[in-house]
This record gives sequence, structure tokens and C-alpha cells, in this order.
Amino acid sequence: MNAIVSGVDLNNVDLSNLDLSALDRVAVWYGGLPSTLQTGITIVVGAAVAYVVFKIVAKIIKGLVMSIIAAVLAFLLTTVPGNMILSNAYDRVEQQVSTSLSQSR
Repeated sequence: MNAIVSGVDLNNVDLSNLDLSALDRVAVWYGGLPSTLQTGITIVVGAAVAYVVFKIVAKIIKGLVMSIIAAVLAFLLTTVPGNMILSNAYDRVEQQVSTSLSQSR
């Protein structure tokens, strides 16, 4: 049965009375093109899809990189000053205790 079906030239068959989906009609149209034109269309469509996917992924990665940079900056802005404030507070308390101990002697 497959040998009979594979030998049918769909360009010479009336397909108007068949219920074909849009994808089936595109496949029939594509299959009727010469092989060099099929290759050219495949390359052009493949390049266009690759370009669109590249742009989408590049924006996602750019957004991801920006998010990472923002997180690192937020971490540094909160931890470094926080550490400095606590360190200064510790030094101040240490100085008060030291002064208090020397006055009590």
C-alpha cells in the first residue's frame, strides 16, 4: 500500500474536495516545489526563527544579568553599611566600657 501512495504526484490530484488543514495544504504546496527551492525556503525560515529565538533569549539573559547585578548591589549596599554601623556601634560600646572601667579604678 505504501508503494502505491508514495508514487502519487499530489500536483496532479484534485485536492479541493478533501478536508485538509492549513498545515496540510502548506505541506502539499511545499512538497510540490523543486528541491532547491525547498532547501532555500527551509534555510530562510530556519534563519528567521533562529534570529527571533536569539533575540528573545538575549533579552531574557540581559534581564537576568541586570537582575543579578541589582541583587549584588543591593546586597553590598545593605551589608557593607550595616557592617560599618554595627562595627562603629561596637567600637563605641567598647570605648564606653573601657572609659567606665578606668574611671571606676
